Amino acid sequence: MDSRSCNGFLTPGRFNCSAIHLPGVLFFAILGGVLAWGEGVHSQQDERLSLRQVEPSYPLLRQHRPSYRNFAYQKFGHYPNHAFPYADQPQAFYNSMGDYLVTGYPIYWWTEDRRPGQEYGSEIFKDFHPWTIVFDNMLMARDGYGSWGYGAIVGDALIARFTPLTLSMANFNGLRVDVSTPHFDLTALGSRIERPRSYHETPPSYSYESSHFADDNTMLVASRIQTQIGNLHIGLNGTNLNVYRSTQPGNSLKGVVRSSLPLFDWLVVRFTDDSPADGAGGALVQDVQLVVNGEPRSDLRPQVVRHLDGVPLQSGTVSRATGEFRPIVYNTFRGYYQNQPRYYRGRQEVPLFADYLYRLDHEAGVDVSGDANLEGLVALFDVESPDDVLSADGEEQLVFMFDLRQEPLVESVEVEALLGNDYRVEVSFLMNENTRARNHPTRYNVSFYQTVLRAPGNVQDGSNMRLRRFAVGEHTALFTYSADVGLDLVGVEINGEYARSARYSRYPAQREGEAIYLEGPHSVERGSAYFVNATRWWGPGRGGVEFFSMNPGFTTGMRSFVPFEVGLTEGNLAGISNQTVYWDLVEDNDDGDRYPDKRIGNLPGLPNDRRDFDVDGVFPGQDDDGDGFPDTNRNGNSIPDYEEPFLMYDVEPIDYAYGLDRNNNDEPDHREDDWDPDYPYDSDQRGYHLFGQVDLSGHWSLAAGRYNVREVAGAGRNRSTYALLTFHRQGIRQLRRLLFENNIRRVQDDIPDETTLLKETPGRGLMFGYRGLERANEFGGVPIFSSGSRPDQLLYRDSLVNETFLAAHLRPLPDLGVEQELRVKVNWQQGGRLYSGFEQRDHRLDFWTWVSKTEYTWQWGKLRVKPQYKFILLRLKDQDADRRVDGTYGGRDLRYETRSIPILRLEYPLMSRTFLRGGVQGFGPLQYRVKDQLRESQSFEQSTSFITLTNQSRYFGYDLYSVIGVSKGKKKFDDAFQQLREFDQWSVFVRTLVGFTEYGRPI
Repeated sequence: MDSRSCNGFLTPGRFNCSAIHLPGVLFFAILGGVLAWGEGVHSQQDERLSLRQVEPSYPLLRQHRPSYRNFAYQKFGHYPNHAFPYADQPQAFYNSMGDYLVTGYPIYWWTEDRRPGQEYGSEIFKDFHPWTIVFDNMLMARDGYGSWGYGAIVGDALIARFTPLTLSMANFNGLRVDVSTPHFDLTALGSRIERPRSYHETPPSYSYESSHFADDNTMLVASRIQTQIGNLHIGLNGTNLNVYRSTQPGNSLKGVVRSSLPLFDWLVVRFTDDSPADGAGGALVQDVQLVVNGEPRSDLRPQVVRHLDGVPLQSGTVSRATGEFRPIVYNTFRGYYQNQPRYYRGRQEVPLFADYLYRLDHEAGVDVSGDANLEGLVALFDVESPDDVLSADGEEQLVFMFDLRQEPLVESVEVEALLGNDYRVEVSFLMNENTRARNHPTRYNVSFYQTVLRAPGNVQDGSNMRLRRFAVGEHTALFTYSADVGLDLVGVEINGEYARSARYSRYPAQREGEAIYLEGPHSVERGSAYFVNATRWWGPGRGGVEFFSMNPGFTTGMRSFVPFEVGLTEGNLAGISNQTVYWDLVEDNDDGDRYPDKRIGNLPGLPNDRRDFDVDGVFPGQDDDGDGFPDTNRNGNSIPDYEEPFLMYDVEPIDYAYGLDRNNNDEPDHREDDWDPDYPYDSDQRGYHLFGQVDLSGHWSLAAGRYNVREVAGAGRNRSTYALLTFHRQGIRQLRRLLFENNIRRVQDDIPDETTLLKETPGRGLMFGYRGLERANEFGGVPIFSSGSRPDQLLYRDSLVNETFLAAHLRPLPDLGVEQELRVKVNWQQGGRLYSGFEQRDHRLDFWTWVSKTEYTWQWGKLRVKPQYKFILLRLKDQDADRRVDGTYGGRDLRYETRSIPILRLEYPLMSRTFLRGGVQGFGPLQYRVKDQLRESQSFEQSTSFITLTNQSRYFGYDLYSVIGVSKGKKKFDDAFQQLREFDQWSVFVRTLVGFTEYGRPI
């Protein structure tokens, strides 16, 4: 950040400290102290705000006016008393007591004011151009004395991390105060996260100039205190996220219901099988009733509809002429800029309410043939009696519809039901959006399903049958708080944390159709999580244990209804669907950069990009050189490097990557990108891990361990007993590096761990660059690397796995380099009945990868010649795929690919700063050859050649490179039907690059 910002944190005068109403005595104390310090420094000038009351007499009636100036001999200049980027006159600023502070300009203020009669009680001001251009979206104040000190920051996209169980945000907007004393360290945070800024050319109604106002809004406050007592470290953390109304009393940390939230007309409760894959032992349901205002209401009988998951919609019209049915699609994203599949992924499903209502209308004798496909409606949706004992197994869904439209007074609503077996309960609400609508899809808006109950484990014998009651409503607040400890004592290192969450909700109370939202009581969902790690070091080895529990009720996220407003839902919160936004205190940010992996489209200092993913892509473990581009596409073009001539010598596809895979989804842990918050352990899992490691010599080590992980509410488990033998040595004469690992493990893992796979072919951004730098290019911009979903194939439900990896880098001669990598993984799938109920026969899957690279450098005078050769192989074989006549099984290749890559590079210096370079990949009988043994259509030969003239110069400290070149390429497929994909092309190119020697070469 710009160091010039360190003097300007507190906006003089305009930041009214007396109007700040952020909760928390501790937060008040710190903020008040900082402000008092800022005012006290200038109060010594003893200059106060005053107005001159007496003017000396003047004898003439004529009033003085500006006179004529001739700029032929007088210099022309700007108006006085301003500096870039300001064009107006500076202003004198005074503190709240009238003491003079400074003459200048306001940059930032945040005011929370509570008084009657105001239109908005929350205001954030940011002077856009100085805030973004001069101060880089951040201002800071710092001071200290001796061992005491503090720092206060306001900014956009700040880092706010306490612990991974309470708060971890890379896109925090607001105020941060850090205090350090001899005995403890303290951090306090405050943010109006819903509308943190306004950068609109045409301000919306709640924005005036650079001030951004709010009535209903969402606020985040948090604090952490930590201390060190000898070798013991202790930290206490607390966060609160709440919805508030700045123009009305009745606010609290438990939050309020927004005044703009429509009344609920229908309550939808869905019961499903929590482990649908086994197809049995699903939800057992009976005696479902509502409890309204604390009183059981057996007279409010539900109407029940049963159907299978994924049934097609039947609401719509049937053409009288053709008989073709045209459905009305109402169960997808609804709202402004709806394309947000990643942000809402896993939390965007809505009930098929229109089909339910039409089916119930038909059951009641109403003619719905003009609004639905009656034949499909009756066939796919069954009406059940709420008096029966009902069950939902596998993909079945039981939906209970409660009509609340005729209730005169509703302050709270609870659902009571007798439940058993492996159940999942979800709720949703229908809100009357258009009373004049002629059909159900356009009459109602609907909330996304929210999970409220899950059965522990996978009970299938009804032994857990009991009466359950839960409250329903709109989320209003979220608390997370924890204690973390660290201890280093006599060779034992212990780290742990215990955290709890409390998410508050409130039913939108109504009396005779009028909202009385402040009168309804709060309900709360609580959950907990913890982990303890202990490691003991001794001599050549270490041993350790870790215990953890991430209960499914523990959460660091809440959702909130946000009404459509011009400038809000198309600007600061662009992309929201169904008027719902999700707030995450612990973000999904696997690559650890400044952009969360899934977000709502809210970049600091720039107009909203409306994207729901990390704009520069998510590629953990794939950027070793730290240039912001994945190593599989370092030049950011439309071709992955492993497919691009010459560049392919240094990189392979991700299938060749090796690393430990603790969750057994065939993705190395260090490269894994998932969809989940960055908790230290996966949610809904509990277990332990025991391990030990001993150094057998200076290069050999042996590790062994066992972990046993179970889902708490789910039915899966992940058990593994493993041993890992490692040899690592480097820098020994001709052998530059040698790594050998053999990992053998007994695995029983049926927990699906879905990941995302980087798309190495990028899209193009509009104006967003890496690391937040703006590159104003409206016609292309910079690459944006997105990701696609990859499911877990569950190949290790019950397996014995042995994996061997060998990597060697040799220099047998000074100019000869040889690199070899070999990976072999054998998966013996064990036969029999599995823990989940599936039957599995004995099976063996073999997976090989081989990478071989050789290069030699000749220096003939000034001419440098470097021939290179690379060969790679990938093979996946099912050794027991096909059953023979005699009852035995034969093998079958599932993947079998080879690539032969001959390269010749030449370089000749023409002058001191000018170089002639050329290269050939594939020549004569030695063509670049790709052979797919299973798909001939993918096999081809290719040759590529180029020649370039490169100039290297320096200009005012810059390194300038200019390149002029020409290249030729030819590609021919083995399959005659692939002629359209063949090419014979020429290209001419000119490139200029600028850089700094201080940047250095990539790692």
